[in-house]
Amino acid sequence: MSETSFHRVYGHQPTDIPSSSITEVTGNPYLLSEILLWLPPKALLRFQAVCKDWFSIISSPSFRQLHCRRTRTSGKIGGLFFCWWVYGNNYMDFVPINSGIPKKQKGTISLALKNIAKCTSSKIEHLHSCNGLFCISFNLGVENDKVYYVYNPSTNKHRLIPRPDLGTRDIVVMNLAFDPLVSQCYKLVCVMKSDGVYEFFVYSSETGVWRDSMEVLDANQQFLAQGVFFNGSMHWVSEKWSFLRFDLDALCFKAMPSTMIPNGELKRNIRYFGESGGHLHLIEVHGFRSMSFEVLQLETDYLKWFVKYRVDLSSLHTAYPLMLSEELDLLDVNRRTCNVVSMAVNDKEHTARLLVSTPDVIIEYDTHCRTIKEVADIEIAKIPVIWEDVSVFEWYDTHQYVETMACV
Repeated sequence: MSETSFHRVYGHQPTDIPSSSITEVTGNPYLLSEILLWLPPKALLRFQAVCKDWFSIISSPSFRQLHCRRTRTSGKIGGLFFCWWVYGNNYMDFVPINSGIPKKQKGTISLALKNIAKCTSSKIEHLHSCNGLFCISFNLGVENDKVYYVYNPSTNKHRLIPRPDLGTRDIVVMNLAFDPLVSQCYKLVCVMKSDGVYEFFVYSSETGVWRDSMEVLDANQQFLAQGVFFNGSMHWVSEKWSFLRFDLDALCFKAMPSTMIPNGELKRNIRYFGESGGHLHLIEVHGFRSMSFEVLQLETDYLKWFVKYRVDLSSLHTAYPLMLSEELDLLDVNRRTCNVVSMAVNDKEHTARLLVSTPDVIIEYDTHCRTIKEVADIEIAKIPVIWEDVSVFEWYDTHQYVETMACV
């Protein structure tokens, strides 16, 4: 790389840095790689065009794996995708967090997802995200005619995933499993329904093959389709039944503790389930419009859930009057006024931040400092639902966007 190219990329004039220093950096691939690892994916994709040496470093699998690992441990969320159904119609929106993405790019990110299938009659039916990668299903307008892609919004790369042999079965769930700290490869868990039972299949990007786990589950045991990948297993929670843990390597169910259904209640009131900081977290609320709740964390040995944080969001009613709007109350007296849609834990800093959806903004609540701040606006017209019991986004409609250089 020439000295001129170096200055053009970093914005320095030749007098700013001695030529010997520039040569020392650009001539040392190890040192250059260490510097590039700190840059975000968008910048790296541009810098690949600087010269052959940079392209060789940035495009190498080893560099991308190291970059993915560093991103995985940062806990930074670039934005949230929301995908929801209302009266048979599917809607999608993207909300940048902390202004990390310019507003002018909001539409382009959502549009890129919609254009993957390259079919005017296709529409996104479901999303599932895991550590920066997305599994997207498209309905092509014909019954049982769906296509599935794994997509990386950061690199705008995607791969068509072959469907498993359906026979007379219907696909109920397609969840993505990816952990760059363990492997560059990802897996998909497909749950299909046939003759009153669920069957479980696993796809590996490394082999390109679907494997039948031979495990079955009574289809009456309804579970929430938004699975959470953690520790080599996909986890699902249920409002009425036991929680599920499915090991993707062993292709079998393993022990998973459930929470107790409160006395006098017919089901659990689950408001959040997700992974952050190497832990599984669960929020259940007692009282439909309760603003005080506990965040449960699962012990690493899978023995039990315990209370990790106690949260009181009652002050939001004062800060955000729309939550008590008479107009919204007339539409539904039982509506929910806020939901936790995402969570970021940093054990090293002993902090946990909850992203909470209200009718007009996404706020961040710091469990350590007990402070709140606005991180994103929500257009009132795009509140997903004001019907039945919901007027804010739900956790299972929410999909984290984090930047990653992972290959698909």
